[in-house]
Amino acid sequence: MTAHDTDILIAGAGPVGLTLALALHQRGIAVRVLEKREGLSTASRASTFHPPTLDALDSLGVLKPLLPGGVRIDRILWRRVDDGSAATIDLGILAAETGFPHRWHREQQDVTPALLAALPAGTVRFNAGAAALSQDSHSVTVTAADGTRHRARYAIGCDGAGGAIRALAGIEAETNDYAHRVLRLLTPLDLRDHIPGLDGLGYLYDATGSCSLLRMPKVWRLIFRVAPEMSDEAALAEDHARARIARFLPALRDLPIEGRDVYGVKRAMALSYRAGRVLLAGDAAHLTNTRGGMNMNAGIHDAMTLAATLDAVLRGAPEALLQSWAEPRLRTVRDALLPRTDARVAASPADEVARMAALTPAETLTWAREASMLDIAKVGAPA
Repeated sequence: MTAHDTDILIAGAGPVGLTLALALHQRGIAVRVLEKREGLSTASRASTFHPPTLDALDSLGVLKPLLPGGVRIDRILWRRVDDGSAATIDLGILAAETGFPHRWHREQQDVTPALLAALPAGTVRFNAGAAALSQDSHSVTVTAADGTRHRARYAIGCDGAGGAIRALAGIEAETNDYAHRVLRLLTPLDLRDHIPGLDGLGYLYDATGSCSLLRMPKVWRLIFRVAPEMSDEAALAEDHARARIARFLPALRDLPIEGRDVYGVKRAMALSYRAGRVLLAGDAAHLTNTRGGMNMNAGIHDAMTLAATLDAVLRGAPEALLQSWAEPRLRTVRDALLPRTDARVAASPADEVARMAALTPAETLTWAREASMLDIAKVGAPA
């Protein structure tokens, strides 16, 4: 170790980078995190935590104190607003496979401070985004934007889709924008009092479109797709927002709106998760449509499986084990994660409620496992 500053160098102090750092630290592995921002991000981003992610955060010891400030989601509702037909799935059917057979909604900006607080002081260096990278057969050296140089056995890019590590390592990616954008409206009105069968997550449909409803700790999010030809200004306009609400919630057309924004949605996949001693996890490796809230969760699963793999390699397992992690994680994104989120976007609004209502008990369990990512969370972990 005398030739290295640390065992593992991580770029990015988001939920994936900090989860990886904590999982490594708890295994006794020296870790350092470089973050380009001056502090943790406070932007409103991912907010859905699936069962295997909750299992992971619980195993790291950070979940319990966070639970009271979040929202537990036990049931998912699909409802047609034109004919009243509906379907519901109770996630309790997953109880045999996870200690958390439900979803949990809380802003990721509330979770990252808990991960940071569990790490030794000084683990994260802020204002220090990666600016240059070199590697040889024994180490990786990263020069940060603040001029400092950091040498480690391995470096992990968790610095997002626009982060530096992927490009510095020479890893290419397939990227494209989805045609639609998303209008998000926030209301303090408790929609459970107005929509039969709604717990904390619901999808409302008519013959040609949909509205997603997500309960957060203090507000509800109403999510609508924005047509490609509509400008952000037009999408944010009061008359447009009211028209969209009236279409799916006609009795609540005057509900209070506390906030609104429009954002684009990207699709991306790195063509490799490894280049020598550099590996990728989280948004640096994949981006999906936001429907289903899977991308951040997949990143945390990347982190947990990679931590176990790095631990095994540092303890003497063949370095080829890293490739045995990288290739299955990439296949999972290509063959499962991206197709699932794409299918949710492409689903016909006219047929979705009937399709969900027609599932057999076995099909319902399969759907719940896949939607909760229980079938792919541990792909790539060492045997």
